[in-house]
Amino acid sequence: MNNEKDKFDISVVITAHREGRLAHHTMRSVSRSRQYAQERELLTEVIIVLDRPNQATTNYFSAYAGSDMLKLKADFGDPGLSRNYGIAHSSGRYIAILDADNLIAGNWLHDTFRFLDDKEKEVVAHPEYQMLFENENLVFRQISSTDPEFSISNTIEYNYWDTVCVARKDIFLRHPYEETTGGPGFGFEDWHWNCQTLADGIEHHVVPNTVHFMRMKKNGSNFRYHVGTSRIVRPSRLFDPAIFSRVLGAEQLRNKK
Repeated sequence: MNNEKDKFDISVVITAHREGRLAHHTMRSVSRSRQYAQERELLTEVIIVLDRPNQATTNYFSAYAGSDMLKLKADFGDPGLSRNYGIAHSSGRYIAILDADNLIAGNWLHDTFRFLDDKEKEVVAHPEYQMLFENENLVFRQISSTDPEFSISNTIEYNYWDTVCVARKDIFLRHPYEETTGGPGFGFEDWHWNCQTLADGIEHHVVPNTVHFMRMKKNGSNFRYHVGTSRIVRPSRLFDPAIFSRVLGAEQLRNKK
């Protein structure tokens, strides 16, 4: 199903840091989703970026030596920069992003590819449902940026979509993730990336009947680290007065129809 210039339909970029054996559940979910896609004639690749991994994480991923997965070593200490590194080494038309403690449903890669490949416009795809487990147990439905309940003004206060997403590779190349942990002050790389793409007129849609299982760790997550150190989101073009007014006006016009 891939174009001649693309070796794969989807490249799955997984960033690993200190997950250790918890990554096994993630890799099993990716394997199931990958197999489901390949049985339906989609070509996929998996790229694992080991970014300053601890010994337990290094030991776990050593089991994949000799597999068809591409393992890269990095020294960024930053989830966004390690994602950029994996994307730069990818050969897929679409990029699927997740961390080594995220779990995806079996239909995620296939259904998301079909969903996006039918779109003429540029779109970032997210799972329809988020299921949180471990330290917190919660199920909630995400919404698209075109949903009447979506409000661009809310992006000032919180992030609509988490890490797991799929988009055309050129979107990620035009909008690379920015560094968040290299210096004090800035965090929440996903929130910032979502704002930057919205500012460029790229819509965010949820894919029907898809789910992401997200582990809410008591300790060690980047989210809790950012909250605990009072991090803030980097300045985004979305909140430039001219851009924000344009996006807000388009939203109000769409909701009147």
